[in-house]
Amino acid sequence: MDIKNKAIQSIKSSYKNIQASRIKPTGVILTRLLILVMILPILLIIIQYIMSFVSGYVSDEANKIITTGINIIDHIFNNSVLIALVGFLGLWIDNNHNGVPDKLEDKEVK
Repeated sequence: MDIKNKAIQSIKSSYKNIQASRIKPTGVILTRLLILVMILPILLIIIQYIMSFVSGYVSDEANKIITTGINIIDHIFNNSVLIALVGFLGLWIDNNHNGVPDKLEDKEVK
């Protein structure tokens, strides 16, 4: 029970630190979720490689999983996809807290 309470207090204190630094916690949480989704195929491929190595045999199903995972990784880590994701993450910045992202508030230069 003591470890559980320490973990909860740690989460609460990190949440308060994020709020104190004027960063919206939803943006931070969604950024972490996006990074997890991008790293997940890599972790699954590594786990499948390890399981195949331990068993000493690559079955047809394992081969399909590995091949499909490599194709997914190839498409996720394309330059245009990464640039678009960074651009979308920039839309979470709202320094004046009016609910409209700062990138969308910029005035057009004529």
